[in-house]
Amino acid sequence: MEMKRAINQFLNELQESSAFKDYKYQKERIKKVPGLKERINDFRKERFEFQEYSGDDLFEKIDDFQKEYQTFKEEPIVREYLAAELEICRLVQEIYGAIDDLIDIDMEME
Repeated sequence: MEMKRAINQFLNELQESSAFKDYKYQKERIKKVPGLKERINDFRKERFEFQEYSGDDLFEKIDDFQKEYQTFKEEPIVREYLAAELEICRLVQEIYGAIDDLIDIDMEME
């Protein structure tokens, strides 16, 4: 039970962080604009697909993608949301990294 209390305390601290509050605020802002959340999800999906793509025309596709979404990413509401999302994701990565370092699971991948 002591561990659950500590976890809840940590989550409360996380909710009080500026990164979390900004992310929640930006998330609510995009929900108010019809279709914006879907456009952001489409942007994310296409960007993610480049990580799996191995065709010879990768650089051309990336260039086309950047041209297509350049003005979209420059919209203040989109830019601010993506920045807040990136900040909270980095915070989560830092938390996971600290837990991983603490646990130090020995996995040999050969």
